[in-house]
Amino acid sequence: MIRHRRMVHRFAPTSVAPEVVDRILDVGRRGPSAGFAQGVEFLVLDTPGTVGAFWELTEDPAFPTEPGELDDAPPVLILPIPDRARYLARYSEPDKAPFGLQEAEAWPVPFWDTDAAMAAMLLLLAAVDEGLGGWFFGIAYGQDAVCRRFGVPEGMRPIGVVGLGTAIADETPTGSGTSRPRRPLADLVHRNTW
Repeated sequence: MIRHRRMVHRFAPTSVAPEVVDRILDVGRRGPSAGFAQGVEFLVLDTPGTVGAFWELTEDPAFPTEPGELDDAPPVLILPIPDRARYLARYSEPDKAPFGLQEAEAWPVPFWDTDAAMAAMLLLLAAVDEGLGGWFFGIAYGQDAVCRRFGVPEGMRPIGVVGLGTAIADETPTGSGTSRPRRPLADLVHRNTW
């Protein structure tokens, strides 16, 4: 499965059955969770209206969408949203309080974001298992508007978006992964010292 995972950028307009999306979400929720806080929420947009609203809200006026550009956009968008408050509450409980992580500033790495990123990766891998394509991308414009429109609680924001759907039959890899070689393992592994 892992060797077959790649970012898919062109999707067929066919919908994805809700039970398939639920199986993928079930895998995503099983990722690592600091203190088993289970603080990753998933906002699922899977109707033409909600997906369309997402694209409207995130269209950057400086870089307008080209005609037809969204014709092969993914029919399902999943926004992994970490709940920092859940982590801080968990690390205020007696078994975790000695670590001194009751305040966000005390965390050397915000594990709520890390856990959400791992959940996103699991969604992408589960999509491959379901025979679907997956695409992770960030929200470069309109994130606050998206959060307001879809009722995301104050203080929470998505780490990005996982787009899911059936890859178009002739969809071929594009982007940096096709023009840049993968770094050799020996170049990025440092055993016992740098």
